[in-house]
Amino acid sequence: MENEDNLIQHDFGKHTKNSPGSPAYFTTHTRYNNGNGGGNNMDDKGFVTHTELKLSNEKLLHHMDNQFNRLGNKIDGQKVWMLKELSATAIFIVTILGFLITIFEFLK
Repeated sequence: MENEDNLIQHDFGKHTKNSPGSPAYFTTHTRYNNGNGGGNNMDDKGFVTHTELKLSNEKLLHHMDNQFNRLGNKIDGQKVWMLKELSATAIFIVTILGFLITIFEFLK
């Protein structure tokens, strides 16, 4: 039991400046906010409001929808072109076969 208490106190001391049994105080890390609590000027271009962010997202989604619609129209156009080509090829083959059958019947 005595070893466990020492272990707990030892580990506790590694992670905080507080001692066991004392209230825990929040300490700010100056590495992240320079110790000023994050109080920069909101006019900075690095920040946007929720409304601006939402509007930007809506514009981006609208642009993406337009791109997908254009792509879909191109694919639909290619499908129509392919169906036309396949139909023309099938009609050509049937016509040639009909002509050959007629010639072979004539030669009999």
